[in-house]
Amino acid sequence: MKIYQVDRVGVIFTMKDIYVVGAAIIKDNQILCTKRATDRILGDLWEFPGGKIEPDEAPEAALVRELKEELGADILVGPAVATDVHQYDFGNVHLTVYYAQFTKESFGLVAHSQMKWCRQSELDQLTWAPADVAAMQAIQKQDLSQLTFK
Repeated sequence: MKIYQVDRVGVIFTMKDIYVVGAAIIKDNQILCTKRATDRILGDLWEFPGGKIEPDEAPEAALVRELKEELGADILVGPAVATDVHQYDFGNVHLTVYYAQFTKESFGLVAHSQMKWCRQSELDQLTWAPADVAAMQAIQKQDLSQLTFK
């Protein structure tokens, strides 16, 4: 999907498409939420940890790589939660969030200032990055006990 923007002098340009993945990590019926560092784009907003998909990289592989880089953690990727496209001033973010479980738990903070475990009912109390809102809302409705990881 191409989204066009008009700048201040009337020039039409296409917005950059950025494809990213996030992990809704489940443990003891809670979800790991991460807060972006203040000095980063979308600073101080909450998100599901993850990052950009590299060219020719499968989304699930990108998620495994990103969680290793950002948290030093190993994960098992489960089913997709939601996919959403959000237009920011820097581009169109195409975000797919997957359920995940730790296989090796670690909590290094590279791109984040804080992380916390939340119950489903607590998720909407955080101020989320707009692209993550659809996944957050889907998770609130999910019966987490029915999730399976292969």
